[in-house]
Amino acid sequence: MHEHHAPAPAPIGLTADGRPIYPYTPAPAPPPVAACQHAHAPARAGRPEVVKWLAIGGGASIFLLTVAVAAVAVAIGAVAVTVCVLVLRSLWQQMQEQAEKD
Repeated sequence: MHEHHAPAPAPIGLTADGRPIYPYTPAPAPPPVAACQHAHAPARAGRPEVVKWLAIGGGASIFLLTVAVAAVAVAIGAVAVTVCVLVLRSLWQQMQEQAEKD
């Protein structure tokens, strides 16, 4: 069987010692690499990374909501203590005034 080859390119000049200069032709692409021959583990079902990050996000959200509710409870407690102290101070002053009159 006769193999067909591309025609040789024509020289575009000569070197100082008389050798022909041919135009640049890119090298042919290397043959494709065959797929690896070893066995692969079956793909895992689902996306564990997504599940992991959703769990972290959900847990962090619940934690931060708990912290916010606790902060509100502390603020309410501080207001209640302040009101209690002011009322007791007022009562103490009234008791002192009553004691001075007697």
